[in-house]
Amino acid sequence: MFFRRKKPRLSPEEALDAKPLRLVEAQMKPLPDGGGMLEVKVRQPAWGRTIFRLPEHATKTFEFDNIGVFVWECLDGKTSVQQIIKRLSKRYDLNLREAQVPTLKFLEMLIRKGLVGIPMEKKDNH
Repeated sequence: MFFRRKKPRLSPEEALDAKPLRLVEAQMKPLPDGGGMLEVKVRQPAWGRTIFRLPEHATKTFEFDNIGVFVWECLDGKTSVQQIIKRLSKRYDLNLREAQVPTLKFLEMLIRKGLVGIPMEKKDNH
C-alpha cells in the first residue's frame, strides 16, 4: 500500500500572503503574440527508471499567454500572491477580483505541474 504525505492546506489569507517561487530552471522564450514558451527538462522519478527510460534530454513545453508570462516573471520567492494580483490589476487595468481569480487558478495549475512551489514556514508551537 502506498501512502502520500498530506499536503498542508492554506487558508485564503495564507494563500494571498504566500511567496511562490519557480522550481525549475528554464528560460521563457518570447512568442510574437506577447506570450511565451517554457521548455523544462523532464525529471524521471527513481521508481520509473526500472520500468522505462526517458531520453537524456527529454523536455516538456508549456505555452503561456501574455498574462501567464507576466505572472511567471513575478515568481521570485519574494513577491506575495497579493502583490502579484495588485501588479497584474494595475498592468492590465483590471479590478482586483478580475485579477485574483485567474491568478490563483493559474498558480494552482503551475503547482500541480511541479513548476512552482510555495515555501512553508514552520509554525512555532511554543
